[in-house]
Amino acid sequence: MSAIMDYIYTIVGYPLGWAMWLCYQLTNNYALSLLIFTIIMRLALLPITLKQQKSTIKMQMLRPKIDDLQKKYAKNREKLNEETMKLYQQEGYNPMAGCLPMVIQLVIMFGLIDVIYKPLKHIVRLPSDLLNKAMELVAGTAGYVERSGLNTNQLVIITDLQQNPEKYSILGAKWVETIQSLNLNFFSMDLSQRPTVAMFTSVFSEFNPLIFIPILAGGSALLMSIIQMKTQQGGMGGADAPGGASMKSMMLMMPVMSTVISFSVPAGVGLYWFYSNLVAIVQSLVIHKYFNPKKLAEKMKQEEEERKERERQERIEARKQAALKGEADPDKLSQKELNRRKLAEARRRDAEKYGEIYVDVTDEDI
Repeated sequence: MSAIMDYIYTIVGYPLGWAMWLCYQLTNNYALSLLIFTIIMRLALLPITLKQQKSTIKMQMLRPKIDDLQKKYAKNREKLNEETMKLYQQEGYNPMAGCLPMVIQLVIMFGLIDVIYKPLKHIVRLPSDLLNKAMELVAGTAGYVERSGLNTNQLVIITDLQQNPEKYSILGAKWVETIQSLNLNFFSMDLSQRPTVAMFTSVFSEFNPLIFIPILAGGSALLMSIIQMKTQQGGMGGADAPGGASMKSMMLMMPVMSTVISFSVPAGVGLYWFYSNLVAIVQSLVIHKYFNPKKLAEKMKQEEEERKERERQERIEARKQAALKGEADPDKLSQKELNRRKLAEARRRDAEKYGEIYVDVTDEDI
């Protein structure tokens, strides 16, 4: 399992590493490059975020119908699932659409952890042979772990090289100088270090501001959850609307998860989470202004009514044409006959498009 996770970290971290490298080249500051990286990622996810909002509204509109199905087939779970899926198909709703942004965010987090754990590989771009030599030199140093894959050994190398540059002279003066110039600080905080709960006890002795990173990550996650709950359900019943209870649970769960995870990874990950939450808050407010849930729900409802009316008119017209030709009512035709007619109509349109003569060949003719 560990090998699989290491492989996922590496695969996802590779493209994100190039993105972080580019951001660092532009800023020469790790914290600022993280901010630019976060904005780029959020903008890239914007289309999916909009789709998620539409999916949430669609689910709220379908909730009364789903509740009716649950009451009707309360004792028949198989029939309930069948009718629910049929309802989703009729309404064009994908129940997995709302999960996609969360999955993508999780994947990005995997890649980002790899980038932050391995700055020598992704940002410094130290050749692999020199990186292996550095690993041999740092072996036995405090913080070094005897295993491959995802670990903080590259961060240990940076710290050790800053203190003992002559120890790494085998890497060459160019690379030693490059690693020494790597700026991983943010307001005197070393983002390569991991915040610990023990820092709470040193607030009045050896104060370490790194403790604020998990607090900022959790607090911003809470603020983001509150704002998103209000904006997404604004005008649609608020917290008491269908799904409101689950959103309340999520509102409490996300800050706790953000805080706990921020205490188990280097501070750079927690800072990214803080940045991401801030950008998400701004994004939510902007989206709410231009894609108001209430107006969007009204538009979707109107489009649904227009679609149903169009389908009703098509059925009426089909019955009229069938009556004029002395054919059976289309609503009473077999599925095989309906499919045959659809295929014939498609062939007729293709013939007209390419200037060919269309001949309706039926199964009986064959």
